Amino acid sequence: TLTAYTNQDIPFERLVEILNPTRTAAHHPLFQVALASDDDMTREWHIPQLQARTEPLPLPATKFDLTLGYQQQSRPDGSPDGITLTLEYASDLFDHHTAEALNQRLIQLLRAVATDPGQPVSDLDLLTPAERDLVTHRWNDTDHDVLTLPLPGLFAAQVARTPHATAITYGDQSLTYTELDARSNQLARHLITLGAAPERLVAVALPRSIDMITAVLAVLKTGAAYLPIDPTYPTDRITYMLTDATPVTTITNHHTATNLPHHDHQVLLDDPNVTAAIDRHSTATVRDTERLALLRLAHPAYTIYTSGSTGRPKGVVVSHRSLPSLFAYLVHILDVRPGSRMAQLISLSFDMALTEILTALTAGATLVLPEPGPLAGEVLADVLRELRVTHAVISPSALAGARPEQLPELECLIVGGEACPPELAAAWAKNRRMFNGYGPTEATVCTTVSGPLSGTGAPLIGGPNWNERVYVLNDRLDVVPPGVVGELYLAGTGLARGYLHQAGLTAQRFVACPFESGERMYRTGDLARWRPNGELEYLGRVDDQVKIRGFRIELGEIEAVLAAQPGVARAVVVVREDRPGDRRLVGYVIPTPGDPADPAQLRAAAAEALPAYMVPAAVLTIDALPLSVNGKLDRRALPAPEYASAPAREPSSPIEQALCELFADVLGLDQVGVDDNFFDLGGHSLLAAVMVTRMEGQLGIKISLQDFMANPSVSAIAVHSSAPEQS
Repeated sequence: TLTAYTNQDIPFERLVEILNPTRTAAHHPLFQVALASDDDMTREWHIPQLQARTEPLPLPATKFDLTLGYQQQSRPDGSPDGITLTLEYASDLFDHHTAEALNQRLIQLLRAVATDPGQPVSDLDLLTPAERDLVTHRWNDTDHDVLTLPLPGLFAAQVARTPHATAITYGDQSLTYTELDARSNQLARHLITLGAAPERLVAVALPRSIDMITAVLAVLKTGAAYLPIDPTYPTDRITYMLTDATPVTTITNHHTATNLPHHDHQVLLDDPNVTAAIDRHSTATVRDTERLALLRLAHPAYTIYTSGSTGRPKGVVVSHRSLPSLFAYLVHILDVRPGSRMAQLISLSFDMALTEILTALTAGATLVLPEPGPLAGEVLADVLRELRVTHAVISPSALAGARPEQLPELECLIVGGEACPPELAAAWAKNRRMFNGYGPTEATVCTTVSGPLSGTGAPLIGGPNWNERVYVLNDRLDVVPPGVVGELYLAGTGLARGYLHQAGLTAQRFVACPFESGERMYRTGDLARWRPNGELEYLGRVDDQVKIRGFRIELGEIEAVLAAQPGVARAVVVVREDRPGDRRLVGYVIPTPGDPADPAQLRAAAAEALPAYMVPAAVLTIDALPLSVNGKLDRRALPAPEYASAPAREPSSPIEQALCELFADVLGLDQVGVDDNFFDLGGHSLLAAVMVTRMEGQLGIKISLQDFMANPSVSAIAVHSSAPEQS
């Protein structure tokens, strides 16, 4: 401090000149908050023939965002008479309520210090009693009576209410609630003979179809939990999941089974012998007496594997107790009812799929299934329009590129899985109800939902759903005031049981709740703050977990795969957004001296071990990781990848030339070769959907998304296309 005071007479302009900060009209160049001590101006003025007193001089505008000034007051005899505090604030940044709250907290802080000067600073409470009650109890007052039954009971109750309503449609196939109930009852009884029971798992490896929905319901009716297996995952990942979970059997079909590791216990739904055995069972409701054990709310309903920071996925176990409140709340706010048509768009490997399925099937609505495969942009809009969908759950990335006016029948939409851009909400919130949902798998799909979006400003994530509670806490697990950033913790009926076979990790993430005796809360790792209206604003992560196109990804898992490859000394994976709205994973590796790894081979190795959405769009080798002044990785200094490569072969026809130009435009590259792989150049499934749409609209080339993903080069598309040559 004394050293600093030796420079107190340096002119401010000289200081700015020396430091040369970035100039901006938005704020002061050096600092935005000032603490000022004014001289004692309370002394009496003695001027002959005049009465004089001190008056503060109001300023036409504030110099800084916040200025806190204090004056020591004195009595006429010179003894202390308290301190006067003055807070000036920029009204375009702070409202009067916020400024007043800052004043009240400061006064409370000073009183606490004066009362007990010996207490640690960290123990000082910045919340008023009213604020503490607000964030702890009033905003968490979500108790609501719902029909609390295991999922088979909820579905059976709906079958009784709407037995002849259409429960599900797929292509030209459809089933009523009674027919779907009968099919799933028969399959459930067959699974019970194979050992399916409460506290056991049954894997489901089927494409989107009526059989898939029937299988999920059947597993639940046995009392077992279903384990979704995406057959497009790498074999090693599927093998790990099956080995770790040890399901009693796997429900699949002949075509899908060819992509699965060998498993002795499979139920092939297209095998005549299996279907004959299933058909021999009764279609009546499965009773508890038929199950191998009584089904309770505490029993698991499903186990879903999510990305893991240790390099291996982890299985999240969710019980039946976690689900009734969620479905009842979504049915209520989304107004799902008989006659509604809910789209089933999400892979069964993600828990949001169950929200689509059972929100529809516990409300008497029709579950509408499009053909298998990812959908996005105009392709998605075309499918939803053709299927006359009224309700949908869609990630913002999948929604981008579609036009709201394409879907006049879509009356309600909920987005989630990643941050929703304000411009997207502004476009889609018109003429329909639109909500923004938030929640990790560990708290059962969706813990908070915003109010109906108005299309103004960045969408908030809302407050807790029925029978859920949320807390924004500091690192001492104490609540922070509204407006202050903290880590988000979740509690209530939606909490999962924990991680399969990982008691240590479960204890680390599911901790005792200090606000409710005997309850747990889940540490999300997400940053958030309360808004004055009781809604939450999502502000990112405290760790390296990211969300891309609706998928939650632990960067550590990708880094572990790259680091395990020969020739790699260290690996780092980051998310880059070199084109606005197009977020891509990029890997950076430091090669082993004398034995450098080939980036193309590293990316291929990642593709063999990880799902497609976790494979880096590019892998770069670098000599060393750039570090900031505090020794941490400087992610902004990492080089941008160069996806373009010199064309191996020039276009030989007008259609190849047009395709090369279209590839380059969609991928944001200067040029693309005839034989270049769309995905090696940074493409992903959502950009592939954009390509399919634009090829048909601009070039007249009709190709399915599945065929494009199997043949992702200009030359392959030109050969397989039925489009005529264009000049």
